[in-house]
Amino acid sequence: MLRIICVIFILVMPACLNKDFDELKDIPRTGDEQKYRIIDRNRIGFHFNYQKGHNSVNIEVPRDVQMILLDNRYQEVDYFFFLKFNKWFKDLVFHNGIMPIMQNETIDCDNFAMLYKSLFGVAAYASKNSQEFAVASMVVVQMHEFGGIPKGGAHMLNLVFTNKDWYVFEPQTGKFIELHKYPNQKYIKYIIL
Repeated sequence: MLRIICVIFILVMPACLNKDFDELKDIPRTGDEQKYRIIDRNRIGFHFNYQKGHNSVNIEVPRDVQMILLDNRYQEVDYFFFLKFNKWFKDLVFHNGIMPIMQNETIDCDNFAMLYKSLFGVAAYASKNSQEFAVASMVVVQMHEFGGIPKGGAHMLNLVFTNKDWYVFEPQTGKFIELHKYPNQKYIKYIIL
């Protein structure tokens, strides 16, 4: 009986997936442009050179971490907008069948991290912001398990600079943690903002 239920579930589940990305029209918006700190090259350089995170908390990110800033200035993300966006992102990937299970090279960690960062850029545009949100993709050597992803090898996830703290976000599972508590911060190799 259990086998029959499992087979029915496996057959019915894909039929529930609607891969039309209609949810993009509902991308979260901030309303009026929020007046949060601007993050630029000088601020980023200072924090990572002196191993200081949000509110000058000590971090263990290597001083020689490779930073790539694709714009000149970024807007800090409102913490509650971060939570709202994360819920929307989780719904988007679930309803469109973009699941981090049985993945191959076409949909693995780098694809999830870049999709998350890109959609945050679309949210900034839809909100009529003058700067992109401060959301980075981050390459790390996964020495310790985090967010449901086992240790081992290179891994890509996100770093979100909010007004409450800086958060490492695992886009495959929706888990996040403050950068200064992230177990792999010593092994961060690249931050692409």
